[in-house]
Amino acid sequence: MKILSIVRNIVESFFRKKKPGLGFQTGDFSLRGVPGEQGLYSQRKNGKFSRIRHIFREKKRKKNEGYSRPVTKTRLMKRCMTPVFFIAVAGAFFFYGGGARLEKKLDSISFFQVNEVIISGCRVTSGDQLRELAGIVLYQTNMMGLDTAQIERDLQKNPWVFRATVKRNWPSTVEIEIGEHVPVALLHSTDTEPDQLYYVDKKGISFMPVPVGANIDFPVITGLTTIESVELKDKALTEILLFLQKVGINDPHLPTQSVSEIYVNPEGELVVYLVEYPFPIFFGNGDTRKKYQKLIRVLRALYKKERGEEIISSVEYIRMDYFNNKVLVAQSGSG
Repeated sequence: MKILSIVRNIVESFFRKKKPGLGFQTGDFSLRGVPGEQGLYSQRKNGKFSRIRHIFREKKRKKNEGYSRPVTKTRLMKRCMTPVFFIAVAGAFFFYGGGARLEKKLDSISFFQVNEVIISGCRVTSGDQLRELAGIVLYQTNMMGLDTAQIERDLQKNPWVFRATVKRNWPSTVEIEIGEHVPVALLHSTDTEPDQLYYVDKKGISFMPVPVGANIDFPVITGLTTIESVELKDKALTEILLFLQKVGINDPHLPTQSVSEIYVNPEGELVVYLVEYPFPIFFGNGDTRKKYQKLIRVLRALYKKERGEEIISSVEYIRMDYFNNKVLVAQSGSG
């Protein structure tokens, strides 16, 4: 790092203070008018005190001289050119490859090599898989050259990861915080050939296809991808997510695992099917929150009746959007 040494020497030369003189200034002190040894002794004695007084006066004068001395154009130019000179030297240093050499030198410092990677927030994805995506090699990757933004982008290539935050914990630890999609339903898509199931999170994002042998214990959304109107499709998806949010409370009369399918007809109306019973529950279009509360009260009332299981088994359908905000429970043989 010869260039660094040169720059350092230049900087030190500007800030190095001149050492004050160590000798005494001499002057002519005349011996006047006192003949004899006594007069010579007094003259010598007065001469010593005179020299001491002279020295202190000179020091005081030089100390105050800097404050009273006017700023000349030469001194002003020197003050202005000093920072410009440093900037020019630094620019030349980095322009001619000094920056790369400096970075390479810093990368070689073992004190800043990564010796630990801490990953948090991952439940589905494995830590080993995320470490591989991050590309961080222990005791080889240096903290100085770590590109945290690029590592975050690489981690989000995993379909389960929707957010990744990478932080340096100096001197040698990297902390990675992961935000994963949490599936709440499966989307049956007819946009591919053959049809495909996708995981859907609570925001309605279809983030990845369901692999063979994966967990499929979620309500299935059908009919949504066949709606041509984007506005109607978005509205239906909003109502579906609201319904899934409500059943996520896991009321004992209608827990999440009891919902088998949520079908959307071409008009954007929701039809819910339960796991244990084959009858449809027509939710219609809109007011899903109120209709959910009404459905809970209906199911609670049916279960409380004598032979409740038998009564529910005989239900043909439940219509939540019946005339004048009424709920219609149709049973076999009821006409």
